[in-house]
Amino acid sequence: MKRKVFAGDDLVSVSLPDDTRSILPPEPMPGLRDYRGAVRRALRDPLGCPSLADLVRPGNRITIAFDDPCLPLPPMAGDIRGRAIEVILEELFRAGIEKERIRLVCAIGLHRKCTPAELRRLLGRRVWRALGPSRIFNHDAEDPDGIVDLGRSRKGHVVQVNRRVTESDLLIYVNVNWTPMNGGWKSILVGLGAFQSIRTHHNVGVLEQGTLMDPARSRYHGMMAEMGEIVARQANVFTVETVVNNRVWGPGLDRWMSLDGKGSKGRVPRAMRWAGMLPDSVKQGLSGLLRSAYEPIAVHAGRIDSVHPATLAALAGQQNVTVTGQTDALFLALPNLSPYSVFSRINPILAANMALGYVYNLHQGRPVVRDGGVMILMNPFLPGFHPQHHPSYREFYDRILPQTRDPREIEEGFEEDLASRPEYIEAYRYRYAYHGVHPIYVWAWGCIGLQRLSRIIVVGARDPGVIKHLGFTPVPTLDEALSTARDLLGKGFSMTHLSVPPIFVTEVL
Repeated sequence: MKRKVFAGDDLVSVSLPDDTRSILPPEPMPGLRDYRGAVRRALRDPLGCPSLADLVRPGNRITIAFDDPCLPLPPMAGDIRGRAIEVILEELFRAGIEKERIRLVCAIGLHRKCTPAELRRLLGRRVWRALGPSRIFNHDAEDPDGIVDLGRSRKGHVVQVNRRVTESDLLIYVNVNWTPMNGGWKSILVGLGAFQSIRTHHNVGVLEQGTLMDPARSRYHGMMAEMGEIVARQANVFTVETVVNNRVWGPGLDRWMSLDGKGSKGRVPRAMRWAGMLPDSVKQGLSGLLRSAYEPIAVHAGRIDSVHPATLAALAGQQNVTVTGQTDALFLALPNLSPYSVFSRINPILAANMALGYVYNLHQGRPVVRDGGVMILMNPFLPGFHPQHHPSYREFYDRILPQTRDPREIEEGFEEDLASRPEYIEAYRYRYAYHGVHPIYVWAWGCIGLQRLSRIIVVGARDPGVIKHLGFTPVPTLDEALSTARDLLGKGFSMTHLSVPPIFVTEVL
């Protein structure tokens, strides 16, 4: 069978065995006709608490925190977080809150800080004109004066967050839920957390207990709820969560960029074939300009414990797909997209994370591929690292991976070093770099796949040496990948193809 797939920055046609099970995402749900009106209604009739106007008084100190633009992918043409914040500000001003009493904080966690231009693009002109730049900040997980220790949870987990969480009369958190791992207490505990707190749940011992995409069964999400109890006792938190559909491309791009399921029969438009002949640097630049057309389909506001279940239910209605049984192999062809390469560039560690950390984990219950199975992955794994955004990634790749690829050994041997290195802390705080420890967590997120898959076969890498360095198996063609899988699994092995983007969540019966 012919299928149209993304492989890095290229759109290509591949031939898969006829008995391959190809799973397509659900069709996009209709977007809200009046998102601003929906936000306003949610603020005035929230879940689990009085209206926003009834929660504030003139003179109150208000902090509005919001996700950084790492999700959704690709970035939205008009980020709805800014639109939601516009409505929130209107409601606050109407309630008598002066703008001098309001601060906006981009909840970056251990991600790189956003530049003023990036913040202005995310928030939009109206919000920037009202509060920027003097009242708009990035969270700083390494600012000793900006972090407060709230103590320990019932099971002894350290809870440290941005000081404004507890020192504001009201913290309003605004996010977009693109995956079931996002939102809820995670927004505050990670986005506004400090390293010593984040490390308690961003570790192999927690991550290997189950996919983060399955909140009902995940130990990670259980920890979020437990640690959130500490925050709830000491802070006044109001959340606004928006769910988007999976309409990746707008009308102008849909005919060129959409994958199978629209009668394409695996054919790649001529313009996309021509684009595939451009140099990698040009294709990367063009891909960086792409914007998505995701539309809001639901918005809920109020207390986290009341809002987030409604959010997850709406998200499941758009993303979840039921399939029958596991298969021996999983075929993935992935674009050069990563939450940690937005407005930056992809690198081999991030490409591995997208396959093993994100897409492999996009399931609830059991993964699509059985334990001992094989992943066939098509992506160029472009070598190189952004010198400003990913400095510790280069050291992770050059110095740490040659010593061990085991996530637990890496964590035990190198986490403290990369996390505490003065040059990496300085780069995170002042030079728009990811935190020094970030590549360790990105690699650790793939720990389940690394443990359970018998082989990861990569097709079409620019440099086979990069693939060997990561511990995977490079092959030049898909036919050779299928032959290698046949040698490992037997002649009649079964295979599933997940057609992404858009992303979706499988439920295996």
